Amino acid sequence: MNDPAATSIDDATAIELWGRVIHGFMATNRGLHAHLKAQFDLTEAEVETMLSLFRCPDHRSRHNSLAKGAGFSTGGFTKIADKLTERGLTERAACAEDRRVSYLALTSEGLELASRLTSVAAQLNRERFIDVLGLERAQLVADAMTELYRAHTSR
Repeated sequence: MNDPAATSIDDATAIELWGRVIHGFMATNRGLHAHLKAQFDLTEAEVETMLSLFRCPDHRSRHNSLAKGAGFSTGGFTKIADKLTERGLTERAACAEDRRVSYLALTSEGLELASRLTSVAAQLNRERFIDVLGLERAQLVADAMTELYRAHTSR
């Protein structure tokens, strides 16, 4: 979607608009993840992985899907999976239908932690995002970011 009004915005304003988005996101995300790191001793990528697995059917997902969701290459994601597995929070599982596919699945300990993590992360999102902007504006921001994501990722 091309907005003709966008071409009339001067360079400084065009850059400032995006800078405001980034600064707001970074400050909010940094604070949220600092709290989660202190409480659960998980990195940002580990948090995203645990939350993703908790939402998946059977609390398991393919490595490549989790890597993409966390913004990592499959190789880079292996280190995240290794750390979570070493902590006893996840385990690797082979796919019965396709030997090339492997899954990462929550263990019972991982499931319990992911449940607590989900509750805490949801409350932090309410306090640091939704309550600050209000539900309607928070939904508009989320919708706008989804639109940007779809516009700039390959299908």
